[in-house]
Amino acid sequence: MSAIVVTPSSASWVEAALADVPTLLIDHAHCEKKAASTAVRFIFKYPDWPNLVLAMSRLAREELVHFERVLRELEARGVPFRGLGSAGYAAELFQAARTDEPARRVDEMLCCALIEARSHERFVRLAAAVEDARLARFYGELAEAEARHGDLYVELAQEAAGGDVSARLAALTAVEAEVVARPRQPLRMHAGG
Repeated sequence: MSAIVVTPSSASWVEAALADVPTLLIDHAHCEKKAASTAVRFIFKYPDWPNLVLAMSRLAREELVHFERVLRELEARGVPFRGLGSAGYAAELFQAARTDEPARRVDEMLCCALIEARSHERFVRLAAAVEDARLARFYGELAEAEARHGDLYVELAQEAAGGDVSARLAALTAVEAEVVARPRQPLRMHAGG
Protein backbone atom coordinates (compact mmCIF):
# COMPACT_ATOMS: atom_id res chain seq x y z
CA MET A 1 0.00 0.00 0.00
CA SER A 2 1.25 3.45 -0.90
CA ALA A 3 2.45 5.82 1.79
CA ILE A 4 0.97 8.65 -0.30
CA VAL A 5 -2.65 9.45 0.44
CA VAL A 6 -4.72 11.24 -2.20
CA THR A 7 -8.29 12.45 -1.89
CA PRO A 8 -10.61 9.52 -2.54
CA SER A 9 -12.31 9.38 -5.92
CA SER A 10 -16.02 9.99 -5.92
CA ALA A 11 -18.57 7.24 -6.25
CA SER A 12 -19.77 8.96 -9.42
CA TRP A 13 -16.31 8.52 -11.00
CA VAL A 14 -16.35 4.80 -10.16
CA GLU A 15 -19.86 4.47 -11.62
CA ALA A 16 -18.83 6.30 -14.81
CA ALA A 17 -15.70 4.15 -15.14
CA LEU A 18 -17.65 0.91 -14.77
CA ALA A 19 -20.21 2.15 -17.30
CA ASP A 20 -17.51 2.74 -19.94
CA VAL A 21 -14.72 0.22 -19.38
CA PRO A 22 -13.51 0.42 -23.01
CA THR A 23 -12.72 4.15 -22.76
CA LEU A 24 -11.14 3.66 -19.36
CA LEU A 25 -8.90 0.88 -20.67
CA ILE A 26 -7.85 2.94 -23.69
CA ASP A 27 -6.93 5.83 -21.40
CA HIS A 28 -5.17 3.43 -19.05
CA ALA A 29 -3.01 2.21 -21.92
CA HIS A 30 -2.08 5.79 -22.76
CA CYS A 31 -1.22 6.40 -19.09
CA GLU A 32 1.18 3.44 -19.00
CA LYS A 33 2.81 4.62 -22.25
CA LYS A 34 3.19 8.16 -20.86
CA ALA A 35 4.66 6.83 -17.61
CA ALA A 36 7.32 4.95 -19.57
CA SER A 37 8.02 8.03 -21.67
CA THR A 38 8.37 10.20 -18.56
CA ALA A 39 10.87 7.79 -17.04
CA VAL A 40 12.98 7.84 -20.20
CA ARG A 41 12.71 11.64 -20.37
CA PHE A 42 14.11 11.89 -16.83
CA ILE A 43 17.10 9.74 -17.84
CA PHE A 44 17.92 12.27 -20.55
CA LYS A 45 17.11 15.30 -18.38
CA TYR A 46 19.11 14.22 -15.33
CA PRO A 47 22.04 12.08 -16.56
CA ASP A 48 24.10 13.32 -13.59
CA TRP A 49 21.76 11.62 -11.08
CA PRO A 50 22.91 7.97 -10.86
CA ASN A 51 20.12 6.66 -8.61
CA LEU A 52 17.47 8.25 -10.79
CA VAL A 53 18.99 6.96 -14.04
CA LEU A 54 19.00 3.34 -12.83
CA ALA A 55 15.56 3.59 -11.23
CA MET A 56 14.00 5.19 -14.32
CA SER A 57 15.50 2.58 -16.64
CA ARG A 58 13.84 -0.15 -14.62
CA LEU A 59 10.62 1.82 -14.28
CA ALA A 60 10.36 2.50 -18.02
CA ARG A 61 10.62 -1.21 -18.77
CA GLU A 62 7.98 -2.10 -16.19
CA GLU A 63 5.61 0.59 -17.46
CA LEU A 64 5.96 -0.75 -21.01
CA VAL A 65 5.12 -4.25 -19.77
CA HIS A 66 2.00 -2.75 -18.17
CA PHE A 67 1.20 -0.97 -21.44
CA GLU A 68 1.37 -4.32 -23.25
CA ARG A 69 -0.85 -5.94 -20.62
CA VAL A 70 -3.50 -3.26 -21.13
CA LEU A 71 -3.24 -3.69 -24.91
CA ARG A 72 -3.86 -7.43 -24.44
CA GLU A 73 -6.85 -6.66 -22.22
CA LEU A 74 -8.25 -4.37 -24.92
CA GLU A 75 -7.68 -7.05 -27.57
CA ALA A 76 -9.41 -9.69 -25.44
CA ARG A 77 -12.44 -7.41 -25.24
CA GLY A 78 -12.40 -6.59 -28.95
CA VAL A 79 -11.66 -2.93 -28.27
CA PRO A 80 -9.18 -1.32 -30.67
CA PHE A 81 -6.46 0.89 -29.19
CA ARG A 82 -6.79 4.42 -30.53
CA GLY A 83 -5.89 7.99 -29.79
CA LEU A 84 -7.79 9.64 -26.97
CA GLY A 85 -7.79 13.31 -26.02
CA SER A 86 -6.06 14.19 -22.78
CA ALA A 87 -7.86 15.77 -19.86
CA GLY A 88 -4.69 17.74 -19.08
CA TYR A 89 -4.31 16.30 -15.58
CA ALA A 90 -0.53 15.81 -15.57
CA ALA A 91 0.18 19.04 -17.43
CA GLU A 92 -1.85 21.03 -14.93
CA LEU A 93 -0.28 19.26 -11.97
CA PHE A 94 3.23 19.93 -13.28
CA GLN A 95 2.38 23.64 -13.59
CA ALA A 96 2.55 23.76 -9.79
CA ALA A 97 6.20 22.66 -9.84
CA ARG A 98 8.79 25.21 -8.84
CA THR A 99 11.30 26.21 -11.51
CA ASP A 100 14.53 26.75 -9.55
CA GLU A 101 16.93 23.88 -8.85
CA PRO A 102 16.94 21.64 -6.89
CA ALA A 103 13.30 22.50 -6.11
CA ARG A 104 12.26 21.64 -9.66
CA ARG A 105 13.68 18.12 -9.34
CA VAL A 106 11.92 17.67 -6.02
CA ASP A 107 8.58 18.83 -7.37
CA GLU A 108 8.82 16.80 -10.57
CA MET A 109 9.41 13.67 -8.53
CA LEU A 110 6.54 14.53 -6.18
CA CYS A 111 4.17 15.23 -9.07
CA CYS A 112 5.02 11.82 -10.50
CA ALA A 113 4.51 10.28 -7.07
CA LEU A 114 1.03 11.79 -6.93
CA ILE A 115 0.15 10.56 -10.41
CA GLU A 116 1.17 7.05 -9.37
CA ALA A 117 -0.75 7.42 -6.09
CA ARG A 118 -3.88 8.47 -7.99
CA SER A 119 -3.52 5.43 -10.25
CA HIS A 120 -3.12 3.23 -7.16
CA GLU A 121 -6.21 4.72 -5.51
CA ARG A 122 -8.32 4.27 -8.62
CA PHE A 123 -7.10 0.74 -9.34
CA VAL A 124 -7.99 -0.26 -5.77
CA ARG A 125 -11.46 1.26 -6.15
CA LEU A 126 -12.00 -0.42 -9.52
CA ALA A 127 -10.76 -3.80 -8.32
CA ALA A 128 -13.27 -3.68 -5.48
CA ALA A 129 -16.19 -2.47 -7.60
CA VAL A 130 -15.95 -4.26 -10.94
CA GLU A 131 -17.98 -7.47 -11.35
CA ASP A 132 -15.60 -8.92 -13.96
CA ALA A 133 -13.25 -11.13 -11.92
CA ARG A 134 -10.50 -11.00 -14.54
CA LEU A 135 -10.54 -7.19 -14.59
CA ALA A 136 -10.67 -7.03 -10.80
CA ARG A 137 -7.57 -9.23 -10.59
CA PHE A 138 -5.84 -7.14 -13.27
CA TYR A 139 -6.44 -3.87 -11.41
CA GLY A 140 -5.49 -5.43 -8.09
CA GLU A 141 -2.14 -6.55 -9.48
CA LEU A 142 -1.41 -3.18 -11.05
CA ALA A 143 -2.40 -1.29 -7.90
CA GLU A 144 0.54 -2.83 -6.05
CA ALA A 145 2.98 -1.64 -8.74
CA GLU A 146 1.55 1.88 -8.73
CA ALA A 147 2.03 2.12 -4.95
CA ARG A 148 5.64 1.00 -5.32
CA HIS A 149 6.24 3.50 -8.11
CA GLY A 150 4.80 6.34 -6.05
CA ASP A 151 7.05 5.48 -3.12
CA LEU A 152 10.07 5.35 -5.46
CA TYR A 153 9.37 8.87 -6.68
CA VAL A 154 9.08 10.12 -3.09
CA GLU A 155 12.46 8.54 -2.29
CA LEU A 156 13.99 10.32 -5.28
CA ALA A 157 12.39 13.60 -4.18
CA GLN A 158 13.94 13.17 -0.72
CA GLU A 159 17.32 12.51 -2.31
CA ALA A 160 17.01 15.63 -4.47
CA ALA A 161 15.96 17.71 -1.46
CA GLY A 162 18.54 16.26 0.85
CA GLY A 163 15.88 15.55 3.46
CA ASP A 164 12.20 15.55 4.33
CA VAL A 165 9.71 16.53 1.62
CA SER A 166 6.48 15.96 3.53
CA ALA A 167 5.46 19.64 3.62
CA ARG A 168 5.93 20.04 -0.12
CA LEU A 169 4.16 16.73 -0.78
CA ALA A 170 1.20 17.96 1.29
CA ALA A 171 1.06 21.21 -0.72
CA LEU A 172 1.16 19.37 -4.05
CA THR A 173 -1.40 16.82 -2.80
CA ALA A 174 -3.83 19.72 -2.29
CA VAL A 175 -3.16 20.90 -5.85
CA GLU A 176 -3.68 17.37 -7.18
CA ALA A 177 -7.06 17.13 -5.43
CA GLU A 178 -8.19 20.32 -7.18
CA VAL A 179 -6.88 19.18 -10.56
CA VAL A 180 -8.48 15.73 -10.48
CA ALA A 181 -11.85 17.15 -9.37
CA ARG A 182 -12.18 19.81 -12.08
CA PRO A 183 -15.76 19.86 -13.33
CA ARG A 184 -16.91 18.65 -16.75
CA GLN A 185 -13.90 16.42 -17.39
CA PRO A 186 -14.08 13.46 -19.76
CA LEU A 187 -13.83 9.98 -18.29
CA ARG A 188 -10.12 9.41 -17.74
CA MET A 189 -8.00 7.50 -15.26
CA HIS A 190 -6.78 10.81 -13.79
CA ALA A 191 -9.73 13.12 -14.24
CA GLY A 192 -13.23 13.56 -12.97
CA GLY A 193 -13.18 13.51 -9.16
